Amino acid sequence: MGVTLVAGLAHVLSTVGIGLALGLLGWRLSARFEQFAGGVAPLLLIAIGLLYAFSGPGHTHPDLRPLSRRPPRRRVVLGLAATMFLAPCLEIQTFFLAAGTHGPAALALLMSVYLLASVSAMCALVALAHRSLQGLNVDGLARHERQLTGAVLVLVGVASFFVDW
Repeated sequence: MGVTLVAGLAHVLSTVGIGLALGLLGWRLSARFEQFAGGVAPLLLIAIGLLYAFSGPGHTHPDLRPLSRRPPRRRVVLGLAATMFLAPCLEIQTFFLAAGTHGPAALALLMSVYLLASVSAMCALVALAHRSLQGLNVDGLARHERQLTGAVLVLVGVASFFVDW
């Protein structure tokens, strides 16, 4: 769980860093172009959602073979954290841009929710896997993760036209 926490926090840190920059950009743009920004953010969510949904299959996991020699634990943890830091979640960046159009409080709320939801979900999934839930088959979910993520982005974009945040 500790390794997951470190890797998850590294991933969230890089994602929030990019998101903060985009959110501040959205905030600045909305102050100057209020009506324009209110329509652009949902359209971006829809466009990116569609692009992501049709960008190809989801990811698969390679067949892991046992290592002949175990590397030091600290090096493995730092390598995993660095990898997660260098792989920010780009799908959520449009949410940061949209939240930024509603000001710093909305941006702070999104950052907090993203941190809690992401790291909690990662730790919960690792805890479930550690308990050897062999009956849980997520291969289908992994194969269709791009389509599911894209659909969520499109739905939030469409909902943004009808909901006054």
